[in-house]
Amino acid sequence: MLAENRIASAFETMLSTIAVPPVPLAAILARASVVPPEGTRAFAPRSRPYLRFAVAAAAALVLTCALLPRASLAVFERFVFESGAAADRFFHQHSTWTPPPPPPETLERQLSFERVSLAAAQAKVRFAIVPPVGVPADAALTAIETVPVLVYDKSTKSWAKGSPALSFEYRRSRGREFSLWAEEDDARTGVPPKYMWDAEDLPGGKVSLTKYAHFAWVNGGQMTSATEGDGISAAEIAAIRAAMHGQPVVHTAPETIEKRYGVP
Repeated sequence: MLAENRIASAFETMLSTIAVPPVPLAAILARASVVPPEGTRAFAPRSRPYLRFAVAAAAALVLTCALLPRASLAVFERFVFESGAAADRFFHQHSTWTPPPPPPETLERQLSFERVSLAAAQAKVRFAIVPPVGVPADAALTAIETVPVLVYDKSTKSWAKGSPALSFEYRRSRGREFSLWAEEDDARTGVPPKYMWDAEDLPGGKVSLTKYAHFAWVNGGQMTSATEGDGISAAEIAAIRAAMHGQPVVHTAPETIEKRYGVP
């Protein structure tokens, strides 16, 4: 653990050398507040804690620390705002990220989720599937599910249906769960995020943001990703990557598309 002054110094150094996109908190909170009709499945950015639309934001993290009292190392992991509106205003003031327009409803209605076998999954994706290995000993695969994807092209400013991703769902001891995602490695999406943020409504109208480390690696044309959380640790994810012989993700071109993922 680092003392507060060393943490602040480390963040200052990091900010001077790394360009990191801001947290799209408005999109997080807006989608998190939508309750789908009973018996339906919502299409939204994935959340808790596998939110794919939220990205790393070291600058926003430091700004948040300046706004909130700093008492311990935990403040760099979880932040509490007095209201969703306050958090939303703050990130609007310090964010240069502009969300794309919503996709057409007609396009969203074409999307669906499906639990499939590994063989059936291979027929639905455009990459050679490399199944996860090296998962914790108490983890059992409960499902493989296709995840619908919409792609927003920044040059044409249009939405289109993309190739689905796959979610490998696991259950382990003490009721814990986690997911590993596999999708086509697409350089147009830019550099994968280093963190994911979980937005949660709290009593009294407060909102908390929790930061989780996010990891991604490639095997051929497949990019696998996982986010630490209650169900799996960063060390366990590293063990999976090593067992899969995963390679670093190398995306040097600028981001030209944004992906929007569905959740079951």
